[in-house]
Amino acid sequence: MKFIKVVPVIIMLFFIACESDETKFARAEKECSQKNSLDRLELSLSGYAIKDADSVSVKILRSGKIIADYKDTITKKFFDSLRLQRHYTIERRILLSDTLIIKIAGEPAKKIYGFAYAVNPHFTMMNSNWGCEFSSYIMDGQLVKDYQVSFINKKSR
Repeated sequence: MKFIKVVPVIIMLFFIACESDETKFARAEKECSQKNSLDRLELSLSGYAIKDADSVSVKILRSGKIIADYKDTITKKFFDSLRLQRHYTIERRILLSDTLIIKIAGEPAKKIYGFAYAVNPHFTMMNSNWGCEFSSYIMDGQLVKDYQVSFINKKSR
């Protein structure tokens, strides 16, 4: 009796697990086409000592108008103390069409725009899937394919 109750569950799991790659890719592609913003943006700072970069200035422009303009402190905790790596997160909703002007320490301000998502493969030991991820942006006219905005102190090299 119990076996009869379990069989439909097993069959349903079999069909869910056997979803084709084309279907998974199409689902992820549809998800990407519907995204129009980032919930947050990660900044990575490399080579900046605490005295060299203690704050970040952020200006968000939407349709030519400034919607956010603020200065915030950068954490003093290093992610990697050998390379002086720290992280800062912009906890604002950023539209894919927005432009950011970010200034770190004595460096010139960086203009960041052209945010984009892409469908990327996800692999585990037992499964493969496709997902929609933040993948690229344009910084000062150059396309950067990365999930975070990186600032590297050229003076520390």
